[in-house]
Parts: sequence; structure tokens; C-alpha cells
Amino acid sequence: MTETQATQRNDGQAAPSPGPVFASILCAVDGTRGSSAAVKQAATLAGPDGHLTLLAVTAVTGSGAYRSAAISPGRAKRMLDHAAQIANKAGVPSTLVVDSASPPSQVILDRAAQYDLLAIGAPRTSWLGGMCIGGVAVAALGSFTTPLLAARSIPAGHDFPLSIVVASDGLDGSDQLVDLAARLAHPKGANVTLVHAIGVESRAQPHRIDEQARRLELALDGRSEVRVQAGNARGVIVEEAKSARASLVVMGSRRLDGLRALGSVSRRVVHEAHCSVLLLPPEHLRAAGYLQSHRHTT
Repeated sequence: MTETQATQRNDGQAAPSPGPVFASILCAVDGTRGSSAAVKQAATLAGPDGHLTLLAVTAVTGSGAYRSAAISPGRAKRMLDHAAQIANKAGVPSTLVVDSASPPSQVILDRAAQYDLLAIGAPRTSWLGGMCIGGVAVAALGSFTTPLLAARSIPAGHDFPLSIVVASDGLDGSDQLVDLAARLAHPKGANVTLVHAIGVESRAQPHRIDEQARRLELALDGRSEVRVQAGNARGVIVEEAKSARASLVVMGSRRLDGLRALGSVSRRVVHEAHCSVLLLPPEHLRAAGYLQSHRHTT
């Protein structure tokens, strides 16, 4: 594995307490609009006390005399320079990394394990198309171990996150999701809508949803509401996000892959939601005190 690095800015200051929820973020850069949105939104989440690592995976195709980079050095530089401009405009320090290893999805996932968050552009295919075609974003949904932001562009002039929807199933681990949504919303004065879908196989504890709603109300000075709807979880979440004009959905993922992914609510939401989606993997939902966990320092 080879790489080149260039630090764009280094303030040399420790983050004050409380610091950003995601202080160290890996952004996978590929030159698409979704990738640019991921960098912009990651910069907002990290803040000036956080740090972005901007990664372009050039990969290598062919062999022998036909061996070449899938992304040329010139294009990689242009992509990273554009991403760095976005970070610099937001006042967030960044480091540029070029990695020529393959396959790109595995390179990104391996590196992401060292960070608080992986930010990528949301899949550009439909849910069923993504199951068949694959790609970095789709591959990440099946095997990520770091919290994952699948980003979509928001209208110009709109703050991120302007409005957050947090999907709670009322089971173990859902308290961490609600607390995370509150921490993300607080510094921006964003509203949070707590969404719970009641299905035929629902095993939720109703009192837990009530308690989560109370905690949100107290944490956000009333800038929250709860929506409990009967129906398919995927449909309820997507529709409530649209109704709330959310710029971000926060939810957990069981990280299903292969044929099992056909039943994955989080995968469907990532593909079908109009906005960005922040997924927490099962390891983080099981871990007590996720929000106080140790963070990697770049």
C-alpha cells in the first residue's frame, strides 16, 4: 500500500470539552456531488476543533505492461484540492491522502476503522440496482464497523443539519441513537423528530419510546416531537423524513449483507431517503456510553 499525504492546516490545539461528537472523520473523495456533500457535512459535524482526512483511492487495474491507475494522479489531485477547499472554507483542518491499493471499498473500510466517522456519497443507484451493481457505498453498507454518513446534497442556503429524524425501535441500543441525535442538533439549534414504527412483529417497549421523547424535549428545550406510526419501518422513516424536511436521518444498522440485505431497513432508507443518513453499526449500539468513547486523534 502506498500513499502520499499533505497537511492543509494544523492548529495544534486540543479540542475543548465537550468536543465534537465526531472529531476525526475519514471522507472518501471521488469527485461526485455526493462526495462533495459528504465533505461539507463532515466539516460541519467535526467543527474547527475536529479534523478531516480526505482520501482518494486511485486503485490499480490490469497487470504487467497494462498496469495503470484507475484514477489518474492529475484527477486525484483535482478531486482532493476541491475537497480541501470545502474543508478550508468551513474552517476545518484537513489532511490529503492518496492510496493506490485495491479494491477501493476495502481500502476505505480498513482505513475507516481508525476514525470516529466514515463520510461517503450516498449510493446513486436504486435499492434493487445497488444490490446487483455494487460499488463502494453499497459495499460499505454491508461491512462497515465505523459510524457511516451516506451524504446527499441539500439546497443551497440551508444549514446542515437543519432538521433531524432519529429512528428508534425502542430496543436495546436505541437510547444511544436518541442521545446522539440530541448532541448533533444542540449546537445548530436543529429540531429532532423521534420516529417509531409499529409493525406486526414489533418488540419495542412503549415506555422506552416515551422516555426517549422526554429526554429529547429536555435536551433540546422543546425543539422535538415524536411520531409513532403503524406500518413498514422503512416506509414510515422515509415518509416522516420527507414530511419533516429533514436534512439527516439517524438510525442503527444490523449491517446485513448478501441475500439477507433484502430485509435490511437501513439499506432501504439509505437508498430511498431524500436526505443524508447517519448509520451506527451494531458494535456501537451494543457498547454502553458510546458518546463518551475514546476517539482516534489524527
